Order: sequence, then structure tokens, then C-alpha cells
Amino acid sequence: MKLQDPKIVDEIFLSKKSAWLYYVARLNQNEIAKKIGLSKMRVHRLIAFAEKNGFVKTFVEGGFDHTFKYENALKDKYQLKICEVVPIEDQNSDPLEMLGAAGARFIMNQINENNISEFGIGTGSTINAIARWLPKINQKVDFITLNGSLTSHNSIQTETGINQISHKTNGECYNVGIPLMLVSIEQKKVVENISFIKEIMEKAENTKIKIVGVGGLFDSSQIVRSKIFSSKSIEKLKKAGALGDVAGNFFDKKGGLITIKETQKIFSVNTDSFKKSTTVLVAGGIEKTAQIRSVLKSGLFKGLITDEETSKQL
Repeated sequence: MKLQDPKIVDEIFLSKKSAWLYYVARLNQNEIAKKIGLSKMRVHRLIAFAEKNGFVKTFVEGGFDHTFKYENALKDKYQLKICEVVPIEDQNSDPLEMLGAAGARFIMNQINENNISEFGIGTGSTINAIARWLPKINQKVDFITLNGSLTSHNSIQTETGINQISHKTNGECYNVGIPLMLVSIEQKKVVENISFIKEIMEKAENTKIKIVGVGGLFDSSQIVRSKIFSSKSIEKLKKAGALGDVAGNFFDKKGGLITIKETQKIFSVNTDSFKKSTTVLVAGGIEKTAQIRSVLKSGLFKGLITDEETSKQL
């Protein structure tokens, strides 16, 4: 394996964080295990790994005093209950895989510590990264899609996070299998009243924990890249001030929900369900800062997992 293999990078990150929490924050190994969603035995091994590899000297490498500072600042600014800032060694590197690893750990922690057996799950590249990092879940845990995702772009369709997760859980993965944007408002109303789709969306809205990414209408975003929306729809959304996107719901720069004819054709859970549950954004990258900020300003979300460089901008 190369040194920059994401799994090695994540293991080093976890060992430094565990050691920092143990030696600097003065948490015991049980408390550390609960905080970052690992077993006590693994925490013990990670601390030993940090000591063996010279991360622990008269201080612990890793800069977690900075990340905790950003976490607390973001909690205060956006009224968050949950916040994790992942330090990135190289400022020019893509934080996607590290965010995926952190998101997967959050899910496993909710399963192991809080007995959560149902998760609402969004779509997008960060959700796909979370799915790749999730280990095999040897118990009945269900994942329910929060929005339509069908597209003619087959390579994106087959990589959808919920499709990947379906191979990793003994529970069920509920996917509505319809487009994110329907042809018309009338067509959307017809689809919404199909019994099995209605049941899935009600189930999605009632999940206590929801994990979502943040997208937008920039050129490299999945919505634009996969042609899920027509160029005309994208222009109308931009004209209305659409910036950040969560599960097909668009927000302007002040956090206001965009409600125009185009958004009424989008198939997604009601945004009220985001606020009623613990909905955690997993998103990062400097190019997404404006989108993430617009979404956070809505006040609908209780958690954020992001990278250090993005946290500085937020």
C-alpha cells in the first residue's frame, strides 16, 4: 500500500486523535471509544500505534486543539449539537475519503451506542464515499432514501450510496427508483400517491437520524455532471438564487428555501423532517463553502462533519 492510501491515512488520523483525547483532553479509553465510535480495544491499539510511531512526544501531533476550536465555533455560530472537523494534512488534497470515513464512523457509533436501526440517507459523492467506508453490518439496520435519484447516467446510478450499502447490511435498503425531478407537478403528484412509494417516503421522513451531503449547481456537481436536471431547469434555479442543495432541496445564500415551479417538481422528503430528526451534513471542500454555509443558515440541521480548511471559511 502507498502511504497516501486513504485507509492508512485514516488509521494515522484515528491514532493521533485517540492519543490527543487520551493525553491532552484527559478522556479515558471508554469515553474516547464512545466519542469516535470505536471499540475500547481498538482505541487501546490506536494509542499504542501513536506511541510506537512517535506521534506522542512531549505533545501529541495532529492539531486537534485547532479542530476542537473550530468545532466549538461552528456549534455556536450555527446552533449545532454535533460537529466534527477532520484535519487534512495536505491543504490541496480532496477531503472526500476522510469525510467518508468520518461519516461511516458516525453511523456505526449510532448503531452501537444508541441502538439506531433506521437511517435516512441522501445522495451524492460524499454519501457514496460513506458507503464505501461502511463495514459489514451484521444486524438488521435499514437505510431509506430521502429523495429520487434515477438518471440516464448509468455509471452514477449504479454507484449510488444506497445501492452500495445494500450489500453491507442485514437490513433493508429502500430506494424509490424514480427521477429527482419529474416532468411536471402533476406527474409528481401521481407518483407520490403510488402506495409503495408513499410508504417509503413516510418511513424516510420518520427516521431519527438522517445523513446527507451538500451539493449545488456548480459545473462539477453531480446534478450538473449527470444531467439530472435540464439546462433550462438549472438556469431557472440559479435565477431564483439557488445555492446549496440537500437531497434535492435548494437554499439561497441567506438559508431560505427556494420555492418555485421547478422545485415543486423535485421528489424529496419534506424539509420539516430534517429539523424533527437529527440530520447531519457530511460535506467539505473549499469549492463548496458557499453552498454549505447557505444550507447551515437554514437552521434545519443539527450536525456537521467537515474538513479543517472548510471549517475555517465557514
